[in-house]
Amino acid sequence: MPNIDQSKSIPCKRWFSARFLVLDPTCGSGTTAYCAEKWGRRWITTDISRVPLALTRQRLLTATYPWYELRDPSSGLTGGFKYERKQNKGEDVGGIVPHVTLESIARNEPAQEEILVDKPNINSSIVRVTGPFVIEATIPTPIDADEGGQEDTGLEIGDYYERLFLALRQSPLLRLPGNQSVEFDRVKEIAGSLSLQAEALTRNNGDKAVAFVFGPPSSAVSEKQVFEAAREAHLKGYSHLYVLGFACQDRATKFIKEAEQIVGIPTSFVNVTMDIQMGDLLKNQRSSQIFSITGSPEVRLIKLNEKNDKGETIYRAKLLGLDTFDPVKAEIEHEEGDDVPCWLLDTDYNDLAFKVCQAFFPRTSAWDNLKKSLKTQFDDSVWEHFRGNISEAFTTGENQKIAVKVIDDRGNELMLVKPATEAAAEGAVK
Repeated sequence: MPNIDQSKSIPCKRWFSARFLVLDPTCGSGTTAYCAEKWGRRWITTDISRVPLALTRQRLLTATYPWYELRDPSSGLTGGFKYERKQNKGEDVGGIVPHVTLESIARNEPAQEEILVDKPNINSSIVRVTGPFVIEATIPTPIDADEGGQEDTGLEIGDYYERLFLALRQSPLLRLPGNQSVEFDRVKEIAGSLSLQAEALTRNNGDKAVAFVFGPPSSAVSEKQVFEAAREAHLKGYSHLYVLGFACQDRATKFIKEAEQIVGIPTSFVNVTMDIQMGDLLKNQRSSQIFSITGSPEVRLIKLNEKNDKGETIYRAKLLGLDTFDPVKAEIEHEEGDDVPCWLLDTDYNDLAFKVCQAFFPRTSAWDNLKKSLKTQFDDSVWEHFRGNISEAFTTGENQKIAVKVIDDRGNELMLVKPATEAAAEGAVK
């Protein structure tokens, strides 16, 4: 977020002292989280689809809220809001209003006062923005709870593979960027394979044989699984390998990008939505709902020559672009870093939860709401910066690792992790 003058615009950290927790298990567009943040309530919202999560993230990052006066600032929100009786042109507009009843009119008694809890006093000289929040993955790391040597996934491997295979047969079409697609024919299981689960022919790419490997049902695809599948697919003469899964580990993502050079077979990660877990409840399985090919972001970590006031090394991250393999053309397509819908930066990634430290919306007008609320407090260059592909300077923290998450045109979240040791010197890059 921008470095906002605390006397003018204040993140609502103190408002998180409320005793109440709001839980919304179906995120939608984030209205529940937005309203909870507006009234200073702690909140948790979840969803199985990446699209509402992306919408909610953008809405919260760019939202502004009124600053309500506290009755006792030292007690925070638990001390309550301050209410006053106010009128505008003879009408009551404040939080305290008269409660006129027939009895009070008949007896000519003064009306009792009521408090409208949704109308506390507002300090219009302060603009409040959303406080810090974290987005955590919905796919947990498998844990061998009974120490029996098997991963406890909560879903039988056989059932999960059968669902994926049936979905692939019923929806043999993958949507690609640029309104393109690749369609498969004769999708069938592979008998006696060590690492592969299915094979097919590509209808619009010369009837070439391709192979599929299915990731685990409750965790990310690993580098080892991709390597073994790619090696077997190459030895058996397949022209392409598709890795189907809910998520992909960072090292696996790197290997997929370089699989053709390392093993000799081009490989693509196909994102599977959580809808596949619904089984028979999902009546119409379209490929646009279940499968979509994802690319890999290209990020450069730059180590600046100067240090901060504490003598710490500072860095900048630059999103160079997003690479996506097009199986139709058999080519790598590149999308520039300043032409993606959204990219996010965690400057101290701990390998568990992704925390949005800086947010950028290059192709949208998402920051316009915040810019209008803050009026002339910031130069136009500040807002142009948050539409760009170069981050603000930062320190990496104790984990010495950053993570960049890119949201592509289809709502897919593509993440790349970089340790500080891979940073290039400022003078060595452009």
